[in-house]
Amino acid sequence: MSVAVVAATLAGCDDGTTPESTATTTASRSTTTTTTTTTSTTTTTTTTVPPTSVPPSTVAPVELGTTTTTTTPGETTAIDDLPDDVIAVSPDDDLAALVAGTPSGAHFVLLPGVHRTGETEPKDGMTFEGIDGAVMNGSRLLEGFQETGDGWDVAGVELNMNPHGECVDGYEACALRNDLYVDDEMMWRVDSRDELAPGTWWSDGRRVVMADNPEGRKVEVSLTEHAFRSDADNVTIRNLVIEKYAPMAQRGALQAEDSPGSRGTNWLIENVEVRLNHGAGIRAGDQTIIRSAYIHHNGQMGITSDGGEGILVESSEIAYNNIRGFNWGWEGAGTKFKETVGLVVRDVTVHHNLGPGLWTDINNRDTTYEGNVVFSNHAAGIFHEISFDAVIRDNEVYDNGFIMDDWLWGAGILIAASTGVEVYNNTVTNNADGITGIQQQRERDGELWRLADLNVHDNTITMWYGQTGVVQDMGDSSVFTDRNIVFENNTYVGAGHEAFAWDDQDLDWESWLATGQGQGSTIPDG
Repeated sequence: MSVAVVAATLAGCDDGTTPESTATTTASRSTTTTTTTTTSTTTTTTTTVPPTSVPPSTVAPVELGTTTTTTTPGETTAIDDLPDDVIAVSPDDDLAALVAGTPSGAHFVLLPGVHRTGETEPKDGMTFEGIDGAVMNGSRLLEGFQETGDGWDVAGVELNMNPHGECVDGYEACALRNDLYVDDEMMWRVDSRDELAPGTWWSDGRRVVMADNPEGRKVEVSLTEHAFRSDADNVTIRNLVIEKYAPMAQRGALQAEDSPGSRGTNWLIENVEVRLNHGAGIRAGDQTIIRSAYIHHNGQMGITSDGGEGILVESSEIAYNNIRGFNWGWEGAGTKFKETVGLVVRDVTVHHNLGPGLWTDINNRDTTYEGNVVFSNHAAGIFHEISFDAVIRDNEVYDNGFIMDDWLWGAGILIAASTGVEVYNNTVTNNADGITGIQQQRERDGELWRLADLNVHDNTITMWYGQTGVVQDMGDSSVFTDRNIVFENNTYVGAGHEAFAWDDQDLDWESWLATGQGQGSTIPDG
């Protein structure tokens, strides 16, 4: 098998200060218990639900040519047309050393081929542009395997054995950041040598042992943590493939941040393909623009941030992320943004991620999700959690949430303990649930994260199963009476069952109307 994936222990994240809560709703599906994990550098929050994971399965092999981007590349400079003031970088050159010895503002052009270089630290105003076929690769080729009783072994490979991250139940190796690739497929890393089986590998930090015969195959192990990492400003990265780097979970192969809180401003990342990296593909800084990017098959998630103002993600594809077996309730998704201001995600296709598709969690403000197509993600399609003002409009959201369909967690669009959200003109079709709000006992600095000022209007919601509405598990009915939560002027298709949740009850259409929540809404088939 290639990378085997275990579906996450289906949950949503918490804020780091929430006590455990127990569900009291009468809604028909089971609810959750909330726990917390805090590290020295990052606060991560986890909501645990009864396990409904699936057994290990095989992700379809990634078809990898010299460039496999599905976006439209910009015009690239031909080798013969390079201006005199650019620095041409061949695959044999040490890009990291060249950058270290060059003043700010330089323009580097990477020539076609595989560039295996150390971590590059951009300076202010630098540009990194690839001619078609330029690949930045954070791995080392492995040779000299010796056959042993249980597989093939190569010694003298020093790997990082410091774990970071929470894996699915019964698994630990996702937290180790080095990955093995055979013919451009990421292999499944097992916890112990005794577990070796075809398609898997193991390491004690000094050797690599793989179950399959490597003869005649390309075998690589990721060693370099980041392709780019810096808090420099005005950096441009364009027309490159960035693959097989070893950032730990919650960090990015391409990272507009030197260390937590020390972010670069005004990075432009466009026409890139970011794939097969251990943690996140990209970690954004302030005013980062990610445009026409294909971000796929990364170990934990596609894009992340911890803070950041004015981030824009547009006209991109984010797919098949969290393939290294992270518990998505800890963190695993297409994207996850924390503590951002003015985030915009526009015209992005987000699909088949093992976790939520688009996720804003913890104190995000003034978020806009518009014009996106979000489908076939294992958890909620669009998830705005313990955050503030957001506009979610003109999105097409379908077939999400079926691995996380307990309670109302499997929604196409899910608003959890957030204030000031408007959800309108979306087409939400055949998700595990429709558009939902959730209130739990979740606090920060003694203040309750509140589900309030939620306006859901002018959406078309098709739900032959599941529900739309609001639930709570803290024994406080004020969320139904005093929080300015309104569902109006929506069209509900397939809602002939008890398709609505309100005031701790499962409701049919007539009962939903009786709550006052159906004003101006229609149900064409009933």
